[in-house]
Amino acid sequence: MIVSDLDGTFLSPDGSVSDRNLAAVAAAESAGIPVVFATGRPIRLLGPVRGLRRTQATVIASNGAMLYDLGGDSVLSVSAIPSGVAAEAFADLRAAVEDVAFGVDTGIRAGYEPAYLSYNGTTFNIRDDPQRYVGDLTELVAGGEFVKLLVLQESGDADALTDAVRTVLGDRLAATHSSTDRPLVEVAAAGVSKAATLAVLCERLGVAPDEVAAFGDMPNDLEMLSWVGRPYVMADAHPDLLALEGAEVIGSNAESAVGAMIETLVA
Repeated sequence: MIVSDLDGTFLSPDGSVSDRNLAAVAAAESAGIPVVFATGRPIRLLGPVRGLRRTQATVIASNGAMLYDLGGDSVLSVSAIPSGVAAEAFADLRAAVEDVAFGVDTGIRAGYEPAYLSYNGTTFNIRDDPQRYVGDLTELVAGGEFVKLLVLQESGDADALTDAVRTVLGDRLAATHSSTDRPLVEVAAAGVSKAATLAVLCERLGVAPDEVAAFGDMPNDLEMLSWVGRPYVMADAHPDLLALEGAEVIGSNAESAVGAMIETLVA
């Protein structure tokens, strides 16, 4: 099996799929090697890869919280955070971490506190997207289950914020991040990761870890790359990934480095 992260890895810097990466996926599938995407993106934002020819159309979405059949447009499994757990986590984080704003994501729709939209690094216009909404914290967590909680700090460092969030939450929930340009932390249910969901999928398909090649660039990929037999790290990856023992560093997503390595693996 071949597994790839999307942003910063398989997708080009503009968010598109390059011709080389497109052809490489088709070549792997033709050779009988399934290609699976494992992304922090929720299922509503999988547009760039919906048109790819696939024999194995399963996507590990929301950092492992959802297993999704892209071809059949159906959710295969969900690991959700109950509203009560989310409310308690947000209250503890607000008391312990300065200048944070929160968001929630169900995979289909996301909601944000008003301050979230004014913090540095927020790039979307809420009025242009019916799948996003704004509300106070009580409204956001009321009666829902979430695949991801979002913690955005007004300024700071993503690594430091992740450490702070983990200290507050302990083993109640799992925190990671996928961005170096803003202090944003993504929180999932306890035990949820790309690696954990990939392990379940591989067991189901009869694929051993040493038969899997995986590509990634950010801390939310680290456990996955540590689990597989052939880990590949992008050249401009987070330092924690570049330091991963046994991983091969390849080029950048601007160079379609994932497609180039898939060509080599298939050959």
